[in-house]
Amino acid sequence: MRRIIAILTAVASLALAGFVIAPQASAASYGCSGTQIDSYPVTTNGGTQYATIYLYYDSATGTNCAVTVATSAGGYGTAEPTMAYITRCSGTTISSCQNQVNSFDQGNYQYYAGPVSINAAGYCIMVTGSREYNGVNAGEQSPVGHCG
Repeated sequence: MRRIIAILTAVASLALAGFVIAPQASAASYGCSGTQIDSYPVTTNGGTQYATIYLYYDSATGTNCAVTVATSAGGYGTAEPTMAYITRCSGTTISSCQNQVNSFDQGNYQYYAGPVSINAAGYCIMVTGSREYNGVNAGEQSPVGHCG
């Protein structure tokens, strides 16, 4: 019984000291600051997911940031054409979106393209990502959103 109490006391002490391992909201930010606010699968016409677009927002700076990260099905670790693209719309509503400012990164990457970032406080954005693997293309464009 004393042993159990000693163990529980040690666990409680660690928790109070902040040493308990807790799950993180996003283990990797790929160079983006802020909080992950969305993700979009980048799939082939056949439905195979070759990559994922991760979208982050930094409320302190009003900056959105995106990366396109390869999956194992999309040849993660193999240098292949990969692209991350973010657009700030000219309007503040979904219906008024027109391309205004763009930021992109494109190249033969083993793991991910990006980060690409843009100050979009007060505007709507769109993100686009693509990955090619073994001659097959996968792409995704998000709906216009994250306005404001």
